[in-house]
Amino acid sequence: MIGITSINGLSLSMDQRFSKIKDAGFESILLWWGNDEEDSRTKRVTLACKYGLHIENAHATTDNLNALWTDTSEGDCVLSEFKQEVVECSEFGIKALVIHLTNGNTPPPISSIGICRIEQLIKLAEHLKIQLAFENVRKSEHVRYVLDSFLSPCVGLCYDSGHEHIWSPDIDWLNEYGTRVFAIHLHDNNGDRDSHLVPFDGTIDWIRKSKQIAKSSYTGTITIESEMHASQLYEKDGFESFLSYAYEKGKKLAEAIYQHNQ
Repeated sequence: MIGITSINGLSLSMDQRFSKIKDAGFESILLWWGNDEEDSRTKRVTLACKYGLHIENAHATTDNLNALWTDTSEGDCVLSEFKQEVVECSEFGIKALVIHLTNGNTPPPISSIGICRIEQLIKLAEHLKIQLAFENVRKSEHVRYVLDSFLSPCVGLCYDSGHEHIWSPDIDWLNEYGTRVFAIHLHDNNGDRDSHLVPFDGTIDWIRKSKQIAKSSYTGTITIESEMHASQLYEKDGFESFLSYAYEKGKKLAEAIYQHNQ
């Protein structure tokens, strides 16, 4: 299956987004799970079902994440929100929750209270049989620490190709954690900013990446996390044209991964 993110930066309702995404050929959706959407999580899931879009995983909130590592009430609130999102994944039958562990360039250091909170979240995920897919983000230390310290079957990687290319090109995430890949976010850039271009429109070596994905444990949807506003070339032809273009590139990538599996 080929999927795409539900976030597009446009002033379209979730119903409108999903209708256009389905019409473009996509079969799956990476569902934003934060509280800042007009539609409730129940409504988002209902709309995905309405349009026959498989929910590959949900993406947890990214608000105030650095507080997770500090001895503050704000950190407790972040943990509480993560727990609620895990519970609701379980209620809606969504198998994996994608999580960022920090924000920005200067997150707090790894701390005992942060690790204690992560342990609580993992215990809940194990109880509810939800996969926690920790995403490689701007700073790698916290993600690598959690992946290396917690070998639970519920703890794995959300591999983000664009983040690796610009923020951690010296880390081969798929080589190091290829047996524990729960989710993938595929988008491109030119090594200068996190632009979320469509795959093959930047400088990522997609031949190499398709081989690595094929060799990894991941067997789910090929999820494109590209945005229409990433390029004026995408914007000029409109949202439907962008979606069709992204879908064709997603198919090209899926075919390359499939060939490497033969």
